[in-house]
Amino acid sequence: MSIEAMRQARNAFVWNLNTDLDNIPACDKWAKMLRKNIDALDKAIAESEKQQRTWVALTKEDIAYLGIHTTDMYPDEFIKFVEAKCREKNT
Repeated sequence: MSIEAMRQARNAFVWNLNTDLDNIPACDKWAKMLRKNIDALDKAIAESEKQQRTWVALTKEDIAYLGIHTTDMYPDEFIKFVEAKCREKNT
């Protein structure tokens, strides 16, 4: 689920909760469930925002380096080499 979808769901729950559910005894259980879902969405949104990173692409220099140092590699070795370089730049 995207962060935007989580925010929309959270806002719908908050709006629903703020329609005087606290003042209707029969709705107490519903209000508690909404609060629980709002808290869970707040936590999921915060976690998702922490995990989002901007991808760092290989530079022209990186690509030139790969071209020079991989000429005698088998395809599977080359792929692992490129993966390692991408991982290095994005961790």
